[in-house]
Amino acid sequence: MTGPIPNQHQHSRPRRPAAWRLMAAAALLAGTAGCANSPVLDLLGGGAGLPPEGAEQGLIRRATDEDKTWPNLASVPPRPTAFSKPAERQALLDRLKVERGEDLASGADLEARAPVAPARQAPPTLPQMGGDVPPPVSAIQIPQAPPAAP
Repeated sequence: MTGPIPNQHQHSRPRRPAAWRLMAAAALLAGTAGCANSPVLDLLGGGAGLPPEGAEQGLIRRATDEDKTWPNLASVPPRPTAFSKPAERQALLDRLKVERGEDLASGADLEARAPVAPARQAPPTLPQMGGDVPPPVSAIQIPQAPPAAP
């Protein structure tokens, strides 16, 4: 028997979809994820929880074609005519300074009434280690109880 030897691995591997197909499917799903009024999203069950069009508006509004008027960004609104007087602005600044002082005073009062944490104590000093031999266990003093809070 002469002829080409069949590739044994060709028949034993399951076929994988091409990478570009997976990427296209992912892009399609990602593209429809932000669409509230997409028929594709409704088919996938994503829009099923939204109220139907014409229902009473709740917290979630369905995207509709009702408001298609867009502002003209090239137009400039007229200059405002109602300005506050310098005396009104100064009175507002003075009131804000007084309120800021009251806030700082009440914060200082709260900090003064807060319990004070005990002072941190330095850890006990260990005897100097000389050479390669560690000190005997009897040389290390370990307290039986934590120190009392002052």
